[in-house]
Amino acid sequence: MSKLKRDRPTIGILPGWSGLAGIIPDRYLASVLAGIQSAAQIRECHILLAWGLGRVTDPSGTFPAWPVTSPDSDFVPVGPWNTEGLIVFAPLRHEERSRYLQELSHQGYPILFIATGEREPMISVDNESGIRKAVAHMVEHGHRRIAFIAGDPNDQGDSKLRLHAYYLAMREHGLEIDPGLVIQGWHTYLGGYEATRKLIDSGSKFTALVASDDNCAIGAMKAILDKGLRIPHDMAIVGFDDQPDAVAQVPPLASIHVPLTLIGEQALTMMFDHITMNRRLESVRIPTRLIPRQSCGCIPQVVSSAGKGESQSPLPVSPSKPAEHEIQLIKKQLVNEMVAMLPHASRFPYGERTNRLCTDLIDAFYTSLQEGDRLQFQTTLMDFLYGLEMADEKTDPWQEIISALRREMTQLPVEWERAEIQSLAQDMLHQARAAIIESTQRQDYRHQYQREIMSQALSELTARLNVTLDKREAVAALDAHLTTIGVRHVRIALFEPEADDPVAWSVLLHSDQKLTNYRFATREFPPSTFYPQDELLNLALVPLVFQDEPLGYVAFDAGNLGPCAIIARQLAATFKASDLHAQVVELSLTDPLTGIYNRRYFDLFLSNEIRQSQRFGHALTIIMIDIDHFKEYNDSFGHPAGDKALQLVAMCLRKGRRHADVLARIGGEEFALILPETGIVGAVEVAERIRAAMIAASDLKHPLTLSMGVSTLGGDNLAADVLIQQGDLALYEAKRAGRNRICVFESKSSVNESGFPEND
Repeated sequence: MSKLKRDRPTIGILPGWSGLAGIIPDRYLASVLAGIQSAAQIRECHILLAWGLGRVTDPSGTFPAWPVTSPDSDFVPVGPWNTEGLIVFAPLRHEERSRYLQELSHQGYPILFIATGEREPMISVDNESGIRKAVAHMVEHGHRRIAFIAGDPNDQGDSKLRLHAYYLAMREHGLEIDPGLVIQGWHTYLGGYEATRKLIDSGSKFTALVASDDNCAIGAMKAILDKGLRIPHDMAIVGFDDQPDAVAQVPPLASIHVPLTLIGEQALTMMFDHITMNRRLESVRIPTRLIPRQSCGCIPQVVSSAGKGESQSPLPVSPSKPAEHEIQLIKKQLVNEMVAMLPHASRFPYGERTNRLCTDLIDAFYTSLQEGDRLQFQTTLMDFLYGLEMADEKTDPWQEIISALRREMTQLPVEWERAEIQSLAQDMLHQARAAIIESTQRQDYRHQYQREIMSQALSELTARLNVTLDKREAVAALDAHLTTIGVRHVRIALFEPEADDPVAWSVLLHSDQKLTNYRFATREFPPSTFYPQDELLNLALVPLVFQDEPLGYVAFDAGNLGPCAIIARQLAATFKASDLHAQVVELSLTDPLTGIYNRRYFDLFLSNEIRQSQRFGHALTIIMIDIDHFKEYNDSFGHPAGDKALQLVAMCLRKGRRHADVLARIGGEEFALILPETGIVGAVEVAERIRAAMIAASDLKHPLTLSMGVSTLGGDNLAADVLIQQGDLALYEAKRAGRNRICVFESKSSVNESGFPEND
């Protein structure tokens, strides 16, 4: 095993498009990612996911999060510098991005693609077989005019292969290929919607539609219904991928099933084994199967399977009671039948527990039949459902388990010829179905309740961020809502450029005003201090982008990707507003020529310092400063030279002041310095340093000197107008006494060029 960048392997995930673009979530990416995350948890490796935000003005998803800065992608630090391998979702549809990965691969860095369209090794699905099954199924329903919504014409992978398979399937069945019935849908909801509307509006006659993916198909269903047509009576439809949203449509969408979670599991496992055991990365093709549902005109599978009461694969049962090992064999075969009915996502990563649950259910069912008492089965069933609900696993797929048990139950060696046994078995299965339905309803209510809480929390967070102009306050607001939103932790980093690298450094934002924002090299993300050493990282890095301007990125815990887009977009808008506000404030409070504060800021700061001094009883001092004979200098050498002289004076004032002192230009050649918690002695020391810096200045047409008036007040007697008036009087005294000197108001004495007080 090669040297790891952390305590265990870190695998990066790079989708070739934005997972957060468009108006509906990308269930394809989310489903495959769920498999990746489950497998990573079992194998205890870290995941860094580049989760693109896209552009609000461009729903195509062509702005992915990517490890290279470019105008058509958003940089996030997920790359060869902080991972041991990359799993990349194809297609990339971008020559430079493809070339970047090819160069990494040539350097020996491991890359595994999901889907076709790029180079091997890859995990792909049997596109041709899937499309052929879809077309054949439509033909079985009597359709002859079958339209096709293709994917992206620039995608040389899945989109191209599925379109080609459609043409082959139509020829196989002797059907006419009408070019007017083939249209691009771009594998997006909007693409499918617009494509179907065009097909219908064109007047082309067709009664069935095959879509290159479910996103297109779902958009097509909306277009069909908007046109006042019925599915499947007026138009039947089949999708591809069998994404989770397929079954949620009305009517449910028939689709070519692709085991998306399994693909994710297999991709992670292959990459992990390559990193840890140097196993070769090889291409794998995943088979597909048709899932008929109402959109194609079929009866729902759960209904049809529940209606099959006879045993599908009966085992011979001897007249005498079989031996115990034979009974156990029968039970094991029943368990296998039941588990096979579950979707793969429900079997993984809890395969061992799933087998145990099915075994317990079979044992209880058999015991209740033998004893003629349903109590054992009822108790086991309720415990079983309770365990699923506590783990927040879906219970509705277990209806298929009951259907499988009903079909195969006669394999169990009980007296089936007795009517009471048959009645007891049917009653227990009916109760099981009712219990599962009730459990599913509870889950739905619970999830709806949780969604409402999360929605309210997001609404409150958005409201707070909308009125926040301070970045630390924004981070504090996010921290306060994290738990309710359902996100375990978040880290927010802003970019700092260096030379020609706009993302060289990252600055981690803290909500605590007492802490300094942490700065680190961006490509060293995550620093060792970010997360506990024993924590298994499952992070989604989402770009912070305002319009087309990259600001930084947010590292979310990837256990709940739902609110990521909303939070990232709102944070970007808040941070940009904060920057713009700061710029406006800076412009309104800064002198444009010298770059120091202006009279407005001087007045604001002085008022605040007076309140602080009155509260704590500290002294407060100001130094009023004027350039001697500046009008003559300006008249002699011109305004440009005068401007440069003012800038040089400001530089000398900065050099002589202390860090806490506030410098302002309050007039043409007049400046002022506020010295918090400072008495006369300290103020005179600062004034002397300023005068020394001015005397040493050489970049002038003619030497210039400064006259300074010092005024100090303390306690309850502090007042801004009094302090300024006394400072001005001291300044006038310095001017009257011959200029180039410091005059302190209280003693009405001046300090000569040597720095010693003298009577005037």
